Amino acid sequence: MKKKTVEKLNKVIDVAGDLIPKESKEQSPSVGINTFDLTSDYNYSREQYHNLIDKGNEALEELMSVAKESESPRAFEVTAQLLRTISDTTKELLQLQKIKKEVEKETKDPRTVNNSLFIGSTKELQDLLNKK
Repeated sequence: MKKKTVEKLNKVIDVAGDLIPKESKEQSPSVGINTFDLTSDYNYSREQYHNLIDKGNEALEELMSVAKESESPRAFEVTAQLLRTISDTTKELLQLQKIKKEVEKETKDPRTVNNSLFIGSTKELQDLLNKK
């Protein structure tokens, strides 16, 4: 905010001085990845996807028999929608596995690589190493 705006707000609110000290710096909290929670959540999600796919397949069989008997275009349309939904759920199951692998890779592989660079001649480097 501009200083004039702060002064105007202070007059309206009847406050003297700054409300927030300028030296205060907010630090973002560090977020750690709990691998136990990750594994349990992954297992739960995977189990739910499997249950959804199994129930979808059971419903699909029933719906296909209804659609064949009634020969209704709407019944076939609903059957096609259910097929698409089961297919999408299967893709989401694979996507879940991909995401888990990415998260595990992030927790295992450090991304920071520090390279030291010496600028100087070889003689100066040897002299520096011989001193140590």
